[in-house]
Amino acid sequence: MLWRLLSFSHLWIALGAFVTTMFSWMWWAEGSPMERGGVKVALWVGAATGLGYTVQRAIKHIRHPHNMPPGRRRFWNKTKWPMVSAWGLAWASGTWAFWDELGLEEPGRVSVLGAVALASLAYAFVPGWGGGLRKVVWVKTPLIAAVWATATTHHPELGWDGILWAQRFVFIAGLTLPFDIRDLEVDRHHMDTLPQVTSPDTVLFWSRCLLASAGLFSLAVWGWRLVQHGVRSIDAAPLLLALQSVWALWLLRPKVAMRALTSSKEWLREHKTGWQLDGVLVMPCVVALALHVMLLMLTQMM
Repeated sequence: MLWRLLSFSHLWIALGAFVTTMFSWMWWAEGSPMERGGVKVALWVGAATGLGYTVQRAIKHIRHPHNMPPGRRRFWNKTKWPMVSAWGLAWASGTWAFWDELGLEEPGRVSVLGAVALASLAYAFVPGWGGGLRKVVWVKTPLIAAVWATATTHHPELGWDGILWAQRFVFIAGLTLPFDIRDLEVDRHHMDTLPQVTSPDTVLFWSRCLLASAGLFSLAVWGWRLVQHGVRSIDAAPLLLALQSVWALWLLRPKVAMRALTSSKEWLREHKTGWQLDGVLVMPCVVALALHVMLLMLTQMM
C-alpha cells in the first residue's frame, strides 16, 4: 500500500517536520517564508528528520531486529542501506545548497543543532547500554518532544520563541504517547514503557490531555493577538495549530483509538499511528492550501 511505503520510508514524517517548521515560522514572522529562506530551512529540517529516523531504525535493526514488528522488519531487511544512503544524500545536499539560510556560521545555531543531533542519536544508542534513552521510561517521550520542538522552532533568522516551543513540546508529547500503546506487545519482552508501568487507558488519557492543552494554548495566543492587534494574516498559524489539536483529539477518541492501537492486526496499528497520527502534522498545510484555493475562487467570482 502507498501509505505503508510513505510511512516506512519516513517520507511521511519528514513531510510532517517540513510542515511543522513552516507553520512555526508563520506563527511569529511577518511575510511569506518564501521571502526569508523559511522554505529552505523547512526543507532541510524535513531531510534531517528523515535521516534521523532512518539512522535510529537502522541501529535498532542492526542490534535488535527481533524487537521490530514483522512487517516493518521485512521492509528493513530489504531497504536498510538504500534508505540510509538516500536520506544521507538528501541531508548532505540540503546542507550544501542551503548553507547560508541555515545559519551554520553562527556558533549558537551550531550548538543547538549539535545538541539536537546528539539527543537523537542517544535516543537509539548509548555506549555501554543495552539500548538508548528510549528504554528510560520517563525520559523517552519528553526527549522526543524536546527534539521535535527545538528542531522545528529554532530558526536561524528569527531566533527562538519560548511560547511556540512550549506549545510544540506539549503537542508532540501528546501525539507520541499512543505509539507506545501500539508497540505494547513488541516492547513488553525487552523494555518498559508507560503503558506497561501504568495502563494503556491511562496513557491515552494523558495523550488527550496534552493535546487539549496544546490546542487551548494555541487558541489563547490567537485570541490575545486578536484583541491586541485585530485580524492579521500572521495569526492564521496559531488558529490552524489549535485546529490541529482538535483533529488529533478526534482521531484519538478512546474507544475508536484503543481498538486500533491494540488490534491484533499489525497493518491496522501502523495505519493508525504511522499514517493517521503522523498525518496530523501534515494537516495544517492541507487546510491552508484548501483555504487559499477557496479564497482565490471567491475572489474570481466577485
